[in-house]
Amino acid sequence: MATENISGKPSLAATITAVATLITAVGGLIYTLKTGNLSAEDNREEVKPAVALRTQKVEKVLNGTVGKMQAVFTLTFNNSSVAGSYYYNARPQKIYDLRGTLNQNELHLNEYTKGVLSAKCVLESGKDGCYTGTMYNTDGRVFPIQFCE
Repeated sequence: MATENISGKPSLAATITAVATLITAVGGLIYTLKTGNLSAEDNREEVKPAVALRTQKVEKVLNGTVGKMQAVFTLTFNNSSVAGSYYYNARPQKIYDLRGTLNQNELHLNEYTKGVLSAKCVLESGKDGCYTGTMYNTDGRVFPIQFCE
């Protein structure tokens, strides 16, 4: 689509677009002058806290049980994703990796032993800071699982 007509002058559509762009820019300048918000730094500072809340990582160390065994869980919450590990107090050298998601009060974790999926855990968070649920091992065993802040 050409922006000039045969005489070499800008077309009516191009002129209207240019005028509308100019009016929009002048309106923005007037608004900025009225509000006194001339600094780009001020605008960036207002955005930072909102962005930080969405991307904030929180690491928690939680104590609990799997079946009857005492365990220590270290979990990093990053938005809705969760990653970490746990070990049994009786066997601290054997560490199990955890990866999963947190959606509202429901925590889903996959347990990996030496990189292989070995269990799936489904837990609910309570108002007391505890997560309670069930661990379903891939070999068919099922255990209650709980850990608290």
